[in-house]
Amino acid sequence: MAEAKTKTPLTEEQKQRRWAGRKLAYLHFAQQYRAANPEASKEDRKAAWKEAKKAQTKMAMRTLTQMERAGFGFTVPEKAAEAAE
Repeated sequence: MAEAKTKTPLTEEQKQRRWAGRKLAYLHFAQQYRAANPEASKEDRKAAWKEAKKAQTKMAMRTLTQMERAGFGFTVPEKAAEAAE
């Protein structure tokens, strides 16, 4: 039987980039969801986010990559980095 591969731990930069991607994904999702469902409750929004989180995050990370390739740089402020941990 083959040995199980262990994942290499993420660097601090990778963690911050993922945090930024998730934040971008949620902000985009929330704007769209509120516009489409103005009467929805907080619980409804949370349930919808739970279902859409993976796809939205993937799209946000792609957007982030394209922005970086276009020459934009993103930095996470110290306060936000501490709050993410």
